[in-house]
Amino acid sequence: MDPQLKKRIEAELEKARKHTESALRYMARFGVEPGGEVRLFYPPDVRQKTIDRIPFARPVKERVVYRTEPGEFSAVCPFSGLPDYGILTVEYVPGSWILELKSFKYYLISFRQIGVTQEEVTAIIYEDLMKHLEDPEYLIVETVYNVRGGIRTTVRIDSREQP
Repeated sequence: MDPQLKKRIEAELEKARKHTESALRYMARFGVEPGGEVRLFYPPDVRQKTIDRIPFARPVKERVVYRTEPGEFSAVCPFSGLPDYGILTVEYVPGSWILELKSFKYYLISFRQIGVTQEEVTAIIYEDLMKHLEDPEYLIVETVYNVRGGIRTTVRIDSREQP
C-alpha cells in the first residue's frame, strides 16, 4: 500500500476513534451505555460544507420540495453506532437561489458516517440550507425516521416558526 494513503487512512481512523470515545464518555454521564457492538463514526463537522446553488430570478413564486426515498438518507446513531434511516423532506419558496441537486445529494450522503442525534442532524441541515439559500420566503426541513423501539421520530423545522 502507498505510504501516503496508509497515513491518510490511519489519520481518519484516529479521528473516528477519538470522536466515538468522546461520544461514549458523553453518554456515560447520563448512564447510557452502548448496546451491542460499538462502531466508529465521525463528528458532524466533517460533513460536506458546500452545496452548489443556481440563481433564481423568475417573477413567479414556486414551492420546491425535495424528498428522499426510503433508505437514501441516513446518519449514525451516536448511542449505538448503527445507521438511522429516515426520509428527509425539504420544502422552500426560493428567494435568490435554488439548490443544485447533484451537489445537494452529495451533501446528504456526507452524513452517512456521522454520529449525530436525529434532532441535531435535522437542525444542522436546516442551518446549512438557510445559509446556502440565503433568502428563501420560507424553508421547512423535516426528517421522519424508521421506527426504533416502537417509536417513530419526526423532526420538523419551519423558518416561519423561528424567532
